[in-house]
Amino acid sequence: MYVTSPVSYFEPVSIDDVMHQHELEPAVYHTSTAEAGQPLFCEGDDADFVYEVLEGVVRTSKLLCDGRRQVLAFGYPGDIIGLSHDQIYHSDCDAVSDTKVRVYHKNASGTSFADEPQLCDQFLRHATAEVHDMQEHFLMLGRKSAVEKVASFLVVLLDRVGENNDCKSCFSLPMSRSDIADFLGLTIETVSRTFTKLRKDKIIELPNPHRVCVCKSAKLRALAERSS
Repeated sequence: MYVTSPVSYFEPVSIDDVMHQHELEPAVYHTSTAEAGQPLFCEGDDADFVYEVLEGVVRTSKLLCDGRRQVLAFGYPGDIIGLSHDQIYHSDCDAVSDTKVRVYHKNASGTSFADEPQLCDQFLRHATAEVHDMQEHFLMLGRKSAVEKVASFLVVLLDRVGENNDCKSCFSLPMSRSDIADFLGLTIETVSRTFTKLRKDKIIELPNPHRVCVCKSAKLRALAERSS
């Protein structure tokens, strides 16, 4: 999930539905749990599995040689993580919160359209959706201001996991300010100042560091969509 655009051009796909349609045995998948901070896979590992997030949030990232990190995406329930074209993982993946995943014992490079057309079609759709979201993410990184980046981030989470609470829409924010900064290409200080500005402008409330309540969604969307 590249949380830069709330629009999805693809219907949600459940690996469970695909397996049911093809009468696949449970032996081809299993469920697993991971505690916050626990890795699911590391860059360079053999990509033997695809992960479907069932509960919690995961984070994919890459490290430069000097230790700097770029968070690539956050995976929420329903997202598929770990697709690989060459049987190698090209990023790290860690649990942001306590997480439950379905581990599917296949990957894109190990499936055939001739043998499993439906499954390959689902992998292709997810990969295509990821390319679209990645393009939106590049646009955000290169052209949006700090306020626009943070507003865009919050708008997508609002649309995806926000719950109405009186006149507000609230959602949990399990990732740290450092995670958000490394995702948006900002410093931790800039992210914190931007959250404070949005709070002082009464656009959001912050009951605690890991929960956001949006009080003025129209203003938040306007900040996310305005031209730089």
